[in-house]
Amino acid sequence: MHVLSLPAIYALELTPACNNRCIGCSNVYASRRAKYPPMSAGQWRDLLAPFISEAVQIRLTGGEPTLHPGFFQILEYVASHTAWVTIFTNGRWLDAQQFVERMQGQSKVTGLLVSLHGADPTSHERFTGCPGSFEETLSNIRLAIAHGITVALNTVITRHSWHQIEEIVALGQSLGVQHMAFSRYIGPPLPIIEPTQSQLQAAFRQIQGLMRAGIPVTYGISVPQCFMPNDSEGCLAGVAYLSIDPWGNVRPCAHSPTVIGSLHKKSLAELWHSTEMDAWRALVPSECTTCAAYSVCHGGCRAIQELRPEGRDPLRGSPLTEFIPHQTIRELPSDVRPRAMLRMRPEPFGYALLGQGRIVPVHADARPLIEACNGQATFAELVSRFGPGGLDLLGELWDSGLLEAA
Repeated sequence: MHVLSLPAIYALELTPACNNRCIGCSNVYASRRAKYPPMSAGQWRDLLAPFISEAVQIRLTGGEPTLHPGFFQILEYVASHTAWVTIFTNGRWLDAQQFVERMQGQSKVTGLLVSLHGADPTSHERFTGCPGSFEETLSNIRLAIAHGITVALNTVITRHSWHQIEEIVALGQSLGVQHMAFSRYIGPPLPIIEPTQSQLQAAFRQIQGLMRAGIPVTYGISVPQCFMPNDSEGCLAGVAYLSIDPWGNVRPCAHSPTVIGSLHKKSLAELWHSTEMDAWRALVPSECTTCAAYSVCHGGCRAIQELRPEGRDPLRGSPLTEFIPHQTIRELPSDVRPRAMLRMRPEPFGYALLGQGRIVPVHADARPLIEACNGQATFAELVSRFGPGGLDLLGELWDSGLLEAA
């Protein structure tokens, strides 16, 4: 697990305000809502200015980020300084028509990640706590897509929706969304909404089947391989990603209650390399480091360890003695001329290849191959030049979306 010299992905929690009342809300700072006003757009600019050039992806979140009075000012600032911006939203905008019209001019925004927690009003609104929110969210998704805005869905799997995975996917496809992410609940014990482990396994089996069938479905949060075999990826929190709350405090993850420190008092580098951040990174059960799947799942979710009285990821089982990750055998299109869609950042281990939510660590000797992915040579020519090792890396980058056809 290579920790980057500085984060590449930042979640900016613009405001604690929200017009949903989700029973499973992941905001860990709710008690501060009425005590301290969130930072203004100007304060956000001043806070981000020293390091925003390091950001490859910015995630604007909350609360409901669009409720911040300076939302578009903040959006335009971060979009002018980074490659990709994603907005995490509940889809219930105060003036939906005005919102989508202003969003049309935001070329750096890769899309909206809209929360949809069920396939029908009952399952969705049992989570959001707002009657009518299901139809309002669907209506605004349709409006955004009609205006050419890319939309993806995020669903927290609950005891009311675990059996609806395929229905939610079908609904998303009928709306025209780009992809759908499914997340397990991360928070203190909440039996009223948490599915049982057998229900979660059934939901994950549906997700696995859809992924293997080529449906654009992903896991939003890592699932330990010892719970069941799955295609989720290890968490990047504290490795390449951090969260900044509405008052300028750094947390390793948006779900984590741990405050590493304030950017008003210390630099990003000081906080990123602090003993507090190192301690959070080390929140891995010792038995996980002996597991054959540790390099894939990184020991499960650290945030849920902090939030549970038992101090462990409830999905964690016994360490695996053998683990063979699922691999899809694909042939690279030999006549395609690949072009790299990434930033190559020097790191102590070589380079970090940074794309939209994707990070691939490589040795320094991979640089000539990456630079050759400039849209001039075909895959066949590159493989002939760089050999079998080059083929493996090209395949990984192509599957990761870090290469595109020129």
